[in-house]
Amino acid sequence: MAKTFWIVTDRIGSGDEELGRTLMRAFLYALARSATPPGRILFMNGGVRLACEGSASLDDLRLLSEKGVRVRACGTCLDFLGLKDELAVGEVGDMIGSVEALSGDSDVVTVA
Repeated sequence: MAKTFWIVTDRIGSGDEELGRTLMRAFLYALARSATPPGRILFMNGGVRLACEGSASLDDLRLLSEKGVRVRACGTCLDFLGLKDELAVGEVGDMIGSVEALSGDSDVVTVA
């Protein structure tokens, strides 16, 4: 069964912000090249920045999308951050779809 990755920030960890962003880029790079990609990736809160224009991870997210991974960014989050027109990979999701995905049959991995 494919996993769902729930990414709620644009960096990993709560220490140094630059290090956290570097770790997130490395994580998405490795995930895109993994032999077993997830079934979906849900971006919420600051994590939506990763799927928007200017993100250093767009090529990796496009590769995941080409492999059939469903990429969704929270519409409320995009609106709040003023990024709805900047979404470059995936589709705009809503809370109902997020709840369904997070409570479905797949394992959920939270990346924060």
